[in-house]
Amino acid sequence: MVTIYDIAKKAGFSPTTVSKALNDYPDISAATKRKVRAIARELGYTPNSSARALATSKSWLIGILYNEDQGLGIRHPHFSEIIEKFKERIEEAGYELIFIGKRIGERHNSIYEHCLYRGVDAVFIANAPEVDGLEDLINSRIPCIASEPVSDQVPCVLSDNVEGAKRAVDYLFSMGHKRVAHIAGPINAAASQERILGYKTSVKAHDTDYSDGIIEVASQYNFKSGYEAMQRLLDMPQPPTGIFCASDLLACGAIAAARERGVYIPEDISIIGFDDIEVAAYVVPSLTTVRQNRAEIGLTCAELLLKMLDGANDSSDSIRIPTRLIIRNSCRRYAGG
Repeated sequence: MVTIYDIAKKAGFSPTTVSKALNDYPDISAATKRKVRAIARELGYTPNSSARALATSKSWLIGILYNEDQGLGIRHPHFSEIIEKFKERIEEAGYELIFIGKRIGERHNSIYEHCLYRGVDAVFIANAPEVDGLEDLINSRIPCIASEPVSDQVPCVLSDNVEGAKRAVDYLFSMGHKRVAHIAGPINAAASQERILGYKTSVKAHDTDYSDGIIEVASQYNFKSGYEAMQRLLDMPQPPTGIFCASDLLACGAIAAARERGVYIPEDISIIGFDDIEVAAYVVPSLTTVRQNRAEIGLTCAELLLKMLDGANDSSDSIRIPTRLIIRNSCRRYAGG
């Protein structure tokens, strides 16, 4: 079996330096870490996790907390990409991930008790509103990072939802639309509230007779909920001619509902999504949407959490990642009166 002594001999470093490099100690240079890890891979070195945990008084486990009940579990394209980038950086630093869903927490009385049971060193809260034990977790000594607002005590890395939503709705108004509606995400999700605020800010800035907006709230961020919300909008005496959806999956469901009713996109109604997941470029018509920089969100969450684990970051400030409006074929200038 390959040991750190074998790696040290080939690398020309002391066993102590090799151990520190493999465990991502901050006093070891990046170049040394790269060299040691490359030789470790070459020799087929596999660390003994139990021995490492005993030596460092750490479990080397990071929990990823998510809520399956809003259509935002780890299979959702938005969160899967964030988690993938987070995973790459965390594993590079020598940690392993465990996934903690709301239902797992329920089987152990609360999420916090499950985290104690698994002995995690830290937790990434990917999406977890209204999860039992979340407040206890936040108030504990377990470092936490989040990709949506959960508490003033937890640093958060997320998209600039308000500005992104406002930019999308401003674009619809710039195309001549007068009645612009919003298919919002689940009302208890922080991102939904922020996108509603961005939508309302744009509506109030334009000459409309509906200052509170035309809003249909979806129960989940998924295709079915978008389909159902669009049906309700189409049943209105005066349906909107422009619609901003809080996610691309909601927008795809809305397009399907419109097609079923003989309503053409973008000839009759223009639609904008939010996320820019892969399918947005291939749905017919291709979807104009607000792109979130998911890779940067995931990587930044990982970097901040690693600093917290090293005791180098105690800020609970949020970091807002800019969005970008991607123009495709689901919007058209309004030709009506």
